[in-house]
Amino acid sequence: MSAIEIIATAARSMGYRDEAVVRNYTFADVLDPADSTRTVLLAAFTQTPPSYRSAALAAVMGGKGDTMELVKAHRALGAPLLFVIEDDLISLWQVRGDAPPRVIERLSTDNLPALFERHQAIWAPDAIHRAKSIGAIDQSYQLDFVDIGLLPAVEGEIHLKLDRLLIDALTAASQAQKGKKHETRLLFRVVFRLLAAKVLQDRQHPYAQGWNAADLSSVLRAIESYYSLPSVPIGGRQSVPAAFTAAWECLRRGISFANISSDDLAFVYENTFVTPETRKHFGTHSTPRQLAEYAVSRLELHRHRPEDLKVYEPFAGAGTFLVSALRHVRDLLPIDWSDQQRHDFLVGSLSGDEVDAFACEVATLSLILADYPNQNGWHIAETNLFEGGVLAERMRGQNVILCNPPFESFAVNERALYPIANKSYSKPVAVLAAALNAHPLALAFVLPRPFILDRQFAEQRRTIEKLYGDVELVELPDRIFGASGIESALLVAREPRPPAPAIITLRSTEVSDRDRLTFLQTGKTTTERQLVRPVDEPASGDLWVPPLQTLWQFLAAAPRLGHHFTIHRGIEWKSAQDSAWSTQRHAGYRRGLHTARGAKQFVSARPVWLDCRPERLLYSAIYLPWDKPKLIVNAGRLSRGPWRIAAALDNKGFVCSQQFFGLWPYGSLSDRQLLTFTAVLNGPIANAFLAVHSPAKGMRISAVGQIPLPPVMPDHAGELVAEYVGLLREPVALNQNEERLATLLMQIDAAVLGAYDLPARLERQLLDYFRGVERPVAHPWQHWDVNDPTPGLTLSERASGRFRAHGSWIQKVFQPLPREEAELLHTFRA
Repeated sequence: MSAIEIIATAARSMGYRDEAVVRNYTFADVLDPADSTRTVLLAAFTQTPPSYRSAALAAVMGGKGDTMELVKAHRALGAPLLFVIEDDLISLWQVRGDAPPRVIERLSTDNLPALFERHQAIWAPDAIHRAKSIGAIDQSYQLDFVDIGLLPAVEGEIHLKLDRLLIDALTAASQAQKGKKHETRLLFRVVFRLLAAKVLQDRQHPYAQGWNAADLSSVLRAIESYYSLPSVPIGGRQSVPAAFTAAWECLRRGISFANISSDDLAFVYENTFVTPETRKHFGTHSTPRQLAEYAVSRLELHRHRPEDLKVYEPFAGAGTFLVSALRHVRDLLPIDWSDQQRHDFLVGSLSGDEVDAFACEVATLSLILADYPNQNGWHIAETNLFEGGVLAERMRGQNVILCNPPFESFAVNERALYPIANKSYSKPVAVLAAALNAHPLALAFVLPRPFILDRQFAEQRRTIEKLYGDVELVELPDRIFGASGIESALLVAREPRPPAPAIITLRSTEVSDRDRLTFLQTGKTTTERQLVRPVDEPASGDLWVPPLQTLWQFLAAAPRLGHHFTIHRGIEWKSAQDSAWSTQRHAGYRRGLHTARGAKQFVSARPVWLDCRPERLLYSAIYLPWDKPKLIVNAGRLSRGPWRIAAALDNKGFVCSQQFFGLWPYGSLSDRQLLTFTAVLNGPIANAFLAVHSPAKGMRISAVGQIPLPPVMPDHAGELVAEYVGLLREPVALNQNEERLATLLMQIDAAVLGAYDLPARLERQLLDYFRGVERPVAHPWQHWDVNDPTPGLTLSERASGRFRAHGSWIQKVFQPLPREEAELLHTFRA
């Protein structure tokens, strides 16, 4: 018996179904820039239809070249195990994503049966399938030979190349139609049919034998028959638009879909074709694929029996959550189930509703693609969930709720129409409250970022604390939604109480702005913090574990800025702010600061003339003591990073617009003392505090007032600031002073941090929080560790210069023991 026959027989005996053990399997090498096609002698899959997600093991014939390179060339198959056959010698390799492949064992053909018998438990299809699908989430399912980096590596390239292929098809269609533009819905429907046809054709489905691939009309009718879809109005063979023919020919020439997971096609189809234009035109919304994947994976559905899960997506949009849930639930189903059994189960376990007809169609078609090779059976209901008690009724009986609700408030006319609006004017608050009333096993919600801390969501946060034992909040960066710049967060709650004990595990995860694209491509987050605590009685709703939590606990008893200053926002106008200033003086205008855009620390913005006529103003901020010495701070964040504010001393009586806060001391303070406060406000502690405790674009006055101060203000910092500001004002080229400015700024920061007297460990965490970000100062700035990377020393110790390393300082500090002491120690140890 040949090695291939032995491997095939052994795989079947371990539980791999006959149709899942495939001879001469061909697949597209998506990791090859040339998009080559490769063939393995045999491949065994944990499930059908075959794809890189279900590939378990494969065998190839060795050659004269480098065996390691041969194994690397077959990574795109997705199989963690690869047998390389060279005459009577077999080598078994672990295939890895980024790392070089690793040889596991070398043996003769005669020893193959014993090898399979030895590894029967861990090579079984269900074991490998769980390791590939759940291993990255739950370590208990991991297997040492399954590299958890392989699947993401293949998946990422597949999505890039599928997206590129679909864009090429659209471009070809556009060029072929010669100025004639087809209706968007028709194009969307036709492209779905073309994708479905390519899947059936590349996978050599028997149904594909019944059409003529050169006759697009016949292809479209066959797909419509297979999936029970209505006919698209394109006419007969002679009248098929050239645009659709061009798109079909482009897809046919593209990479093979044979080894591509069907849910990948669904995700890319939705992502590529539901563009900002179609979202705007049809009102269709969508959730980024990796956000949906991250949310569903964190629900850990594998901890439940599949038959206990009823997944529901209200406001489904294009159905991205449902497509992700489909794959995760399908991975939990018995390996020996047929495709039809899985389909019937999934259709009965997943459902969704959406008010927009076009979005319903997109979601339904996406689910059909994700559920290959099964015929249709999916239906996303076109429903206005805000009417009457529809939302509550639809959520009843659903125990996993996935939702990206509309973010806006109810309009005035909607408040009269919908009773649900009586409970809250905020649509996300109303939808989340309805979901919590249904008491699901688990839920995942995309919400406005203020959910994390703001009062309007306090009641829902308290309810979540009461109901669930495991809660994760993810702070997402701006522009996470390609079509929207809205600030958002993700809530994931599971482990309902009871039976969960009266403790709660809180996870607070962040995706920084610099990692936004990485997250959208791979789902990798920037940082995660975890806290396990008893459930508060009554529930506090404090679900967010802030960055630098230990630092804030250390500073809990520190004096606060609000104890020394009264804080007010600047003047506001009845008309647009842009028309309320001038470079020229006019009657009723006063000298002041108009915009905080581009503000720099320690220096005031360029003054202009502000319209201060009482009849043009809102509120009474004009009557504040603007002529008195004060500090000026921007009222809106300066960046998405941790550097949020720029404070400066104003002793010229400037009036400020609403883009600034004015801070007036309660008592009489000298300019030097006020400069010391600017050193504190421009330092890392104040900026980190506001980044953590007032994360929205507009900062809260209450948060500014709560900035912790040193127990004793470092007065010498004011002298350093005076020199620093004076140097900035010198009429010499700024770059002539850059080195001195950088030194002074470090000394200012060191003086401030020294006054807080932080433990070295906490100071290190604080400084690391600012790594890799730009500081809003008027000269080049580098992180403190770049200028002075001395480990183990505080910033004040580094700035003092007392701990500079000179010569062979290690030998001086760590001198050897005297010989007599060394001999005594040796005798003692013996």
